[in-house]
Amino acid sequence: MPHLDPDAVALAALGEPLDAAPRAHLVACADCAREVASLAAAAAVARAGDGAGLVPPPDAVWARVHDELGLADGVAPGGVGPGGVGLGDAARDDARSDGAGPSGAGLGSAAPDGAGSDGAAPDGAAGLGASAPGPGPASTAARRRRRGPWLAAAAAGLVVGSVAGGLAVSAALRPDAETVVAEVRLEALPGWSASGDAQVEEDAAGRRTLVVRVTDADADGFREVWLLDAGATRLVSLGLLDGDEGRFALPADLDLAEFPVVDVSAEPFDGDPAHSGDSIVRGELALPA
Repeated sequence: MPHLDPDAVALAALGEPLDAAPRAHLVACADCAREVASLAAAAAVARAGDGAGLVPPPDAVWARVHDELGLADGVAPGGVGPGGVGLGDAARDDARSDGAGPSGAGLGSAAPDGAGSDGAAPDGAAGLGASAPGPGPASTAARRRRRGPWLAAAAAGLVVGSVAGGLAVSAALRPDAETVVAEVRLEALPGWSASGDAQVEEDAAGRRTLVVRVTDADADGFREVWLLDAGATRLVSLGLLDGDEGRFALPADLDLAEFPVVDVSAEPFDGDPAHSGDSIVRGELALPA
């Protein structure tokens, strides 16, 4: 039974909807279900973003970010900068300039200049309800100057975190490296003008996959991929070829030296699982000595 291709496995792990056929395959295939579960766990860790175990970037990285964004000399990521000002300090300074004092009281709660100790306003004043005038243009500009560096630094942190998370997910979903261990050009049999090729890939765990590509092979009914012995007297069905390319997991105990011939046949919808005898393309794998 052919397994899901890596793209479908990745989509399933990320929670994307699948067509009916891949969903049915996941229900029936324990290997694919385990692979999806493993990748889904890795994606969940990356999405959590709790920062556990993250290694701080080298100083040179922050220096380049700092220069690129044109940040003030006293701004540093998540701590105290060279001038003694961390991002948190910058935020607090900005809050104070907006009118909040150390105790959280705004300017509107203070008595205006010239009020007596009894709280009475001087002649012509409207009393405590008329609080001190808001900050003028000069103080507003100063606030904007202070706000700019720590907002830019926060944005830089979000970008760096997003990139790191994306790289983690990408690494988790990347399939194992595979090596081509055998291949063959598939030639058309009489009555057909198709062509193609096949190759056997093997991953680091020793799992083998037969990759078959065929063009100009439209047929009534469906197409099936087989491995035959050299005399074409014994055969093993690997599954249906849907489209121009298919990937077929090879059983661990299947000896390719015993079944080296790749065959793609045209099969009618007659309910007979045997080979129809109508082969479209065929070729013998060149196996390593």
